[in-house]
Amino acid sequence: MIAMFHRARIVLRFLFPDHRGRAAVRHIKNSGLFDRAFYFASNPRLRWVFRWAPERHYVLFGEPAGLCPNAAFSPRAYLHNNPDVTGQHALLHFIQTGQAEGRVVLDLAPVPDLVLPDIRLHSVPVSPAPVAVVLHLFYHNLWDEFRDALKQQSFPFDLFVTATGSFDEIAPLRARILQTFPNAHIWAMPNHGRDIFPFLHVLQSGVLSGYAAVCKLHGKLSPHRADGAAWRAALTDGVMGAPQDTAARLAGFLTNPSLGLWVADGQICEGDDWWGINRQRAEKILARMPDGALGDGPLRFPAGSVYWAKPQVLTALAALQLTADDFEREQQLVDGTTAHAVERLMGHVTTQAGLQMCASRCLDR
Repeated sequence: MIAMFHRARIVLRFLFPDHRGRAAVRHIKNSGLFDRAFYFASNPRLRWVFRWAPERHYVLFGEPAGLCPNAAFSPRAYLHNNPDVTGQHALLHFIQTGQAEGRVVLDLAPVPDLVLPDIRLHSVPVSPAPVAVVLHLFYHNLWDEFRDALKQQSFPFDLFVTATGSFDEIAPLRARILQTFPNAHIWAMPNHGRDIFPFLHVLQSGVLSGYAAVCKLHGKLSPHRADGAAWRAALTDGVMGAPQDTAARLAGFLTNPSLGLWVADGQICEGDDWWGINRQRAEKILARMPDGALGDGPLRFPAGSVYWAKPQVLTALAALQLTADDFEREQQLVDGTTAHAVERLMGHVTTQAGLQMCASRCLDR
């Protein structure tokens, strides 16, 4: 009932926007900077009622969610690079003021040299556990949530943590982690490549070799989504939930030779409309491989990049040889980045390894 009421309010707001919203729509239409074809292609699951007036959807809902009106303009990037514009319609400001002022939309300058942690093979535990957990924390305050999920598990694992910030900036977090997990390995990482590049940096170092499976976790806040916290909880609980369930599922995952990737229930996205604007970048990444074609099958990938993966899948992922230079500057984009492309390639990588992807419920049988 509450959900129906909420949807009704959204539709009514769309059908009857206020004076300010109507004015913004009018300016955007007249500017010629709104590309309907691009907007539809980037948001293939846009409901039919919103497709009737996409400029209006963009003003009321799309821009607040970080959606782009054309291939060359990102509202999140514009606000990130022009902090004085905070609180205003990004595209409207660009039309009325920013374009004439030569304001930066996307910072396309090369990524500066990054200070990356030196992760070496000697960091591998002397007596490694059968499996490992790799956690990335951009939001340090989320550690308690993951601590509780990890501490309750009954199976042994080695913990590797990457945290955004300098060595000194993550020092308080490091101390808190070591209080509960004194043998954890913790590294400071620059804010680069979301959770994907830090994971690849750890993976390519070799410290994860020898584990029967690795669980990838990260502190998603997803500020562009109203259900960001609930989504993070669902992703985590699906692969690191109730101790008895998780242990049984992990045992089933490890003993089934056909499985390579395990994700939470409801988090396997299927269908080519999920590509959005990410397919071209994904194809460019694969082109560096000898057999780098996507193939004819429909897109199938784990949403949120939270999963358990077997060594064969991790080897195929590492073979992409992605480095810091392959990831763009952080500009708070909600789509179209290398991280988003790699997220969508995980199903392909699993298939290339000759294995299958499964959800938690498949392991309960």
